[in-house]
Amino acid sequence: MRTIYINGKFTAQPTTGVQRVAGCLVAALDDALVEQPRCTEARWVLLCPAFGLKPDLRRIEVRVAGPRWGGLALWEQVFLPLACRGSLLICLSGSAPAAQSGLVCMLHDAAVFDTPQAYTRVFVAWYRFLFKRLARTAALIVTVSEHSRQRLAHWLKVSPSRIAVVPNGADHLHACEADSTVLARLGLQKSAPYFLVVGSPSANKNHGAIVQAFEAIADDHGAWLVLVGGGNPSVFRSAGHDGQAPAGKQISTGRVTDQELKALYANAVALVFPSRVEGFGLPPLEAMWCGCPVIASDRAALPEVCGDAALYVDGDRVDDIAAAMRRTLEDPDLRQRLRDSGRRRARLFTWRDSASALLTQLAGAQLVDAGQP
Repeated sequence: MRTIYINGKFTAQPTTGVQRVAGCLVAALDDALVEQPRCTEARWVLLCPAFGLKPDLRRIEVRVAGPRWGGLALWEQVFLPLACRGSLLICLSGSAPAAQSGLVCMLHDAAVFDTPQAYTRVFVAWYRFLFKRLARTAALIVTVSEHSRQRLAHWLKVSPSRIAVVPNGADHLHACEADSTVLARLGLQKSAPYFLVVGSPSANKNHGAIVQAFEAIADDHGAWLVLVGGGNPSVFRSAGHDGQAPAGKQISTGRVTDQELKALYANAVALVFPSRVEGFGLPPLEAMWCGCPVIASDRAALPEVCGDAALYVDGDRVDDIAAAMRRTLEDPDLRQRLRDSGRRRARLFTWRDSASALLTQLAGAQLVDAGQP
């Protein structure tokens, strides 16, 4: 029986965007394989580091590869390819073994080429090398939006037709119960409106402009600014807002649980997301799913993902961001319209559909049997 392996590096990493995508896609793939019994021509195996958290799957076998010592880079570049040599390996979280050919790789964006100043030099050098090599050796390259497909094709000097698009889902917060006690723990009163910012403090996320815009309207209606997310100094250069608690009516929470995040989305005036570079933009869809209005940048993949369900701003103009924040504070009808259109938009993106799209691409590339989904 043929074996198809999945790179489980994400099981040993803190959950940020790419780890979220990998975990949700694997879970949805598992469900798809369970629901379609004819898919027995291959054994599916998730290979995880010994120091990772093993997910509970029904159809995909979870197997530990490699020793407990060594870091993730050594595991992915040495022990992972040893464990799956001669078989198809699917990598969903943006990195892959550089020496292995015939991989399926999901590259989420082209940010290391478009905005190298946002990352450390080592990170940029490694990922530029890796992406260019994968463009030559991968059996299939997958990305998450048409915008990312065009940017990757440009930088990797390949035809866009060589890159498949598998959009993210947005329904991963649906089943979890919101933990509204987080509001009191953060010192937020029920009567105090707040804007929410979700993401790492990378220069690409434009947190500096958000803080400046908020400061311009800080006295309006007693509003607060809540910044959620943690940074990684080995990946991102400091953007001047590195997770330390800001002054004034601003709260920096660091990482939060999904239950806390859902409650923060559900009670916010709006999510503010004026990113300069975005391969997809998962937080806006998460916010929309939870009924939170979205203020988003009018560039990169965000208009493609958010459609007509966001209030768009020029991320380079602090006054434009501030005006949008003020509008959402003062106009309850606008907030309700954004909530309604956002919920409709978010429900177009499910992990079930993402898994189905990935399996269709694998079959189209003749990497799985035609009899599989």
